[in-house]
Amino acid sequence: MRCDNCDALREELEAERTRSATLEQSNAALTAENAQLHAELAEAVKLAALQQDDLERYRKAYEDVRPNHPERVPADQLQLAFGQVLAMFGAAPPVNDIDDGSVTDGQQPPGSKTGKKKGRHAHGRRNLLDLSNLETEEIEIIPPEVLAAGGKGFKRIGDEVSTRVAYRAASYMCLVIRRVKFVRIEQEASATALPERAVITCAPTLDSSPVIIAPLPDSVWPNVMADPSAIAHVIVSKYDDSLPLHRQERISARDGFVLPRSTQCGWLGRAHDAMYRIVDAMFAEAKARAFCIATDATGAPVRAPGKCESWDVFVFLADRDHVVFRHVEGHATSDKFKALLAGFHGHLLADAAPIYDALYATGDVIEHCCWFHCRRYFYRALETDKVLALGPLSLIAKLFEIDAECNEIPDHGERTATRAQRSKPLLELLDQWMDRHRDQVDPRGPLATAIGYYDNQHDALHRFVDDARISLHNNLSEQHLRNLALGRHNWTFFANETGVRWYTVFRSLIASCRLHGLNAETYLEEVLRLAPHWPAHRVLELAPKYWRLTRERLDDEQRAILARPWEIKVDQMPSDSIPLPLAS
Repeated sequence: MRCDNCDALREELEAERTRSATLEQSNAALTAENAQLHAELAEAVKLAALQQDDLERYRKAYEDVRPNHPERVPADQLQLAFGQVLAMFGAAPPVNDIDDGSVTDGQQPPGSKTGKKKGRHAHGRRNLLDLSNLETEEIEIIPPEVLAAGGKGFKRIGDEVSTRVAYRAASYMCLVIRRVKFVRIEQEASATALPERAVITCAPTLDSSPVIIAPLPDSVWPNVMADPSAIAHVIVSKYDDSLPLHRQERISARDGFVLPRSTQCGWLGRAHDAMYRIVDAMFAEAKARAFCIATDATGAPVRAPGKCESWDVFVFLADRDHVVFRHVEGHATSDKFKALLAGFHGHLLADAAPIYDALYATGDVIEHCCWFHCRRYFYRALETDKVLALGPLSLIAKLFEIDAECNEIPDHGERTATRAQRSKPLLELLDQWMDRHRDQVDPRGPLATAIGYYDNQHDALHRFVDDARISLHNNLSEQHLRNLALGRHNWTFFANETGVRWYTVFRSLIASCRLHGLNAETYLEEVLRLAPHWPAHRVLELAPKYWRLTRERLDDEQRAILARPWEIKVDQMPSDSIPLPLAS
């Protein structure tokens, strides 16, 4: 009996050992397989990271080469997303967004739109052009029958008038200034009494000089071949129409007169010397008095030996007063930018570039960020997270809508209060949306980047509610820099620092003229005529901001300087005067 039990236990123990060995082998195999899978997973994660980096590089390359396009979202999608955000947080819609066509209290909130829908755009033929400022040439066409009869047997009963837009080729003209020389009759008589080889040795005074010649008009530059009207045309063509000098040379040839680019360069240099102090005075006043300066920068390639160096050009919009361009050699750094705005104490509207942080650190300059830059990040997230990205896009769209409506309020204090009252609930909804979705999005996706940008610039984005003079966006700065970006396609690079300096001076004046509704070419021509005769300590009065007032205060002598030489009424010689024959 014992033997049977021992044999059974021995067999059971042997079976257990077999099972244990089998389990150990299986465990070892699973461990090896697990290690292999971990290694493969690590390789897959590494490969995925590399592929993600490749996709990011491809995306950036695609963004660089594809043409600019409007970052528009359909209005119905934004309105639907806005309603979903309100429902998500249980918020009530703003009063002006209730589209019932009525107002409960009988009054419309300041700066808000009425409940009426906009009418459809009128179709059919429109009056496209305002012809009131054009020179008019009128021709009268008489029927051949009337002409043949000499008008007999016909009675004129009216006219049928139609207008056309015609073009008369504009071109340079040759301005000949003939200053007639006269000799005093008494001096001529005494001179004829002298022997042939006699020489007058006394130095004639101003009144006793035998030869009389009128001075050049003050509106004409001495020792310069060009009239200021031609110089102003070259400036506007190059720095506003983006026509390089070699193209202007080719265009002038079509009119039968070749204007070499070297000659044009000489004209631009003289004009720069006459006008750069105006821009310096504009920038000095901007830094001393401006409440808010908006700024942005773009690259400006400058030719260097064997390559092109990348410099930066900044634009500064000082309130509604001045537009000033400034350049820095090489890439912009915090120290270079701080030196540009040395002495400025106020508000700065810019993007989130780190070069501006040095100004904010001292507390003398208050940071404001552009909501359109923030919106751009959420717009880019539409490709991967359309449903979620529409939420903040709809709220930002409402902020811009409120800002546009409040801009119609004339009083500054009321405009500030109204914009703040209507914007703060939307800003609170944005904060709540960010808090809810911050941890729910792909940390490497574009929506996470957009949320991170909003979080990093939160305070600078929200400060616009403190004062209505602070704009929500910095688009105007980018628009002013667009001319330089377009110019790079035409002239490729600046030849040297002189070219960059000329650009910043002339673009500052042209852009400021547009800001104040001035014709840039007319302004430049008149200032070029007047600047040589203007006191240096009053040069700021020649800036576009003050030009209308300065022009009104000119005296008769200064107004005469502004007149073009061919428009000046020349005093005619009396009819009883007998011109002397020219000396041989």
